[in-house]
Amino acid sequence: MILSAISIPMLGIVDTAILGHLDSPKYLAAINIGATIFNVLFWGFGFLKMSTTGLIAQSLGENDQNKINLQLTQALLIAIVIASVLLIFQKWLGYYSIHFTSNQGMVADMAHSYFAIRIFSAPATLIIYVLVGYFLAIQQSKTVLLIMLVNQVGNMLLDYLFVLKFSFGIAGVAYGSLISEYLALLTGIYFLTNTKYKIPELQQLRNWLAKKEEIKQFFMLNRDIFIRTLCLMAVFALMTKGSARLGELSLAGNAVLLNFFYLMSYGLDGFAHAVESLCGKYYGARDKKQFKAIIRSVFILSFAVAISFSLIYLVFGKHLINLLTSIEPVRIYSYAYIFWLIIIPLIAMPSFVYDGVFVATTNAKIMRNSMVIATIFCYIPLWYLLRRFDNHGLWIAFLSFFIVRSTTVYIYYRKWIKQWGK
Repeated sequence: MILSAISIPMLGIVDTAILGHLDSPKYLAAINIGATIFNVLFWGFGFLKMSTTGLIAQSLGENDQNKINLQLTQALLIAIVIASVLLIFQKWLGYYSIHFTSNQGMVADMAHSYFAIRIFSAPATLIIYVLVGYFLAIQQSKTVLLIMLVNQVGNMLLDYLFVLKFSFGIAGVAYGSLISEYLALLTGIYFLTNTKYKIPELQQLRNWLAKKEEIKQFFMLNRDIFIRTLCLMAVFALMTKGSARLGELSLAGNAVLLNFFYLMSYGLDGFAHAVESLCGKYYGARDKKQFKAIIRSVFILSFAVAISFSLIYLVFGKHLINLLTSIEPVRIYSYAYIFWLIIIPLIAMPSFVYDGVFVATTNAKIMRNSMVIATIFCYIPLWYLLRRFDNHGLWIAFLSFFIVRSTTVYIYYRKWIKQWGK
């Protein structure tokens, strides 16, 4: 699950590495804006994966294949509807998102070019979210890894071809991502046909959708995850906006550094996926002993991995920055801020594990509340108040966000676990 999770940020790392060796920091600045917009936009619909994993894992624990078929079909239909809406409103989405996250100029124009191409990957991306959630729930993590590898390896090869060979610039990066997403989708559909999943009959689906309690549970769960993700979107959007305010060099430098953060966060997210799948199964089976045993084991392993990331960034940080860019001003700028990446893994780690717990138990209200508190009462005020400290102020606000988030979700967990029997 860790391998499948860290394959996701590799797409952004490869994009950054290829553009970071061109002759101008403008490319890095533009990909920072473009990648942030799509991270924010697609993360906003991350509930498709989370809710699918949580609900189907519980149905697996209940040994109810018919329910699994209906839940997966429902999630796939919602993904298709959302993707259609994004494509219909793509013109307005592109204009307002780039206007919010950047200053106008050549960098914004390149970001527009990237957005206009990459937006057509929305159907593939959202359906892949659902398929990944399904495969995680039925504990086929190797399948998830293969889907992600098709996406990432395809993206690497196409980026190299379109950017370095054909000189398509930032448009080449967008085309590489677009094509590789659809290759991954085809891979996912192939593996789906080899599982127990069967498309429900129309009458079965109608009867399922007519059950008010089932639909209410689904949409309340997705509502809470969506609000939680909106807060996360706001954090990264403001991080990019703050970087743009400081100038092109800050945008480029933070683009490099945030790739290392994404690598760490998705690596730790591998444990969250394991918790979602295993704890969801034991929660569905009402096995509290195994449920708590999984959480204890995951915390020990997550702590070890978090320390590993911190040590890697401490010892090899400058070398990693050099791999991603050959532009000397960007390198020097990034060196000055890499120590923030050394601190963050240990601070952020608990929140990833607890997210997995509350996805597994479909108790997204706790995830929502902890994220709202950390964003509205910590990150946003500090983002504004610490502006005079320039980029250090941005990273202090970012770190503080994770301190509050981890602390709050732990307090909620202690209260929730005592209420298990009720």
